[in-house]
Amino acid sequence: MEQLQLLWQLQELEQKIFRREHELQNLATVIEYQRRKKEFALFQQELKAREEELNALKKELRRKELELQTISNSLKEMDKKLYSGEIRNVKELENLEKKVRAGKSKKSELEDEILFLMEELESETAEVSSVKALEEEKSGELQQLMLKARGELHKAQGELQQLTRQREELVRVIDSDLLKKYRELSSRMQGGRCISLVKGGFCGICNVSLPSSFRARLLAPGELVFCENCGSLLVSGD
Repeated sequence: MEQLQLLWQLQELEQKIFRREHELQNLATVIEYQRRKKEFALFQQELKAREEELNALKKELRRKELELQTISNSLKEMDKKLYSGEIRNVKELENLEKKVRAGKSKKSELEDEILFLMEELESETAEVSSVKALEEEKSGELQQLMLKARGELHKAQGELQQLTRQREELVRVIDSDLLKKYRELSSRMQGGRCISLVKGGFCGICNVSLPSSFRARLLAPGELVFCENCGSLLVSGD
């Protein structure tokens, strides 16, 4: 009798272990953390792309500023020649004037482009700064979620380990033949409950009323009694 009750306790404990293992694999905080972690990684990739675009803008602005400086210096030199009187040949003067006009046109064009780039750079810098501030906020939230998920995971793992130890202790005191029979029954029911605790004359699994003869047999030492309806091994719970 005691052995059968221990066997029922083992079944209930294993059912609890199964539920805990399922819960452990589906902890809401862990799933949420993994989801948010992926989202944050994508967010960081987008931020990196924005920063690269910003650096490209800075390089382009610097390149045009250097080009403008070069043209400005060249125009100063041409102006000196143009108004110094050292060039007397009309053709040379005309060519120089053309170069000066072309240089001034290019300078004006560069100044417009630089102004546009500066405005774009200012806007993009503000945007990236705002996104980086959001990154810090998201990072802090993710860190908090990670700590919460880790705590709940650790707690669930601790509970599962405790249940596993209890199962090992039960297995050690249950008769090996009875344990083998339980494993066979459990396997046929695909891991479902196969040991029924009888209370008030009813099967604890299928809830069918048992004949009075079954109740008497349940008290007989060493006899295994099975429910005629669901096939589970019956254990007295009264």
